[in-house]
Amino acid sequence: MPIEPPVCTVCGRPFHGPQGTGHICGLCIKDPPSFNTARSVFQYQGSVRTLIHRIKYNDDGYALSALSSMVRERVLLDHLKPDMVIPVPLHSKRLRKRGFNQSLRLAGTIFPHIPQGIDVLTRILNTKPQTELSMKERFRNVRNAFEVANSLPEGVETILLLDDVYTTGATVRACAKALKRAGAKEVHVFTVARTVMVNS
Repeated sequence: MPIEPPVCTVCGRPFHGPQGTGHICGLCIKDPPSFNTARSVFQYQGSVRTLIHRIKYNDDGYALSALSSMVRERVLLDHLKPDMVIPVPLHSKRLRKRGFNQSLRLAGTIFPHIPQGIDVLTRILNTKPQTELSMKERFRNVRNAFEVANSLPEGVETILLLDDVYTTGATVRACAKALKRAGAKEVHVFTVARTVMVNS
């Protein structure tokens, strides 16, 4: 199911009610995220969830093509013109075990026209899988887990950070913090899907 407005203008979390103009949700007012905005295309359920699992755990090229096509039909970056798209990285040990980074493959098929920053952001801590942790544990788990290896490429100021699923936002917050520490002026998060907890 697609995510429709109204949504939080910062984190993209849907509000309960009819379509209309969004505003900043209470969570973002209380604890402003390190990213500028976050948007997701679909709710993490049904066929979208199945396709993401096939890509992530089975390296399913057909699922990647099908899901990317579904996303491209609905993706709107509004007036955003990112200098680079950066996929959320895997730790080197997990990358060797899995053999690929699903976020990197999604970035290449959804935004082929935007330069990719493949090795710009690195995961320096081999953290536990977020799926095994509570919300508080997720934030602690990825604290200081990412860094920009050297420096951002010259002229890169606005970054589109891409991941497959937005759950608590812990991972993308940690990534955005590292990117801004390295000099990024804006970090906008894009995920294919998100676990939906509706704002009232």
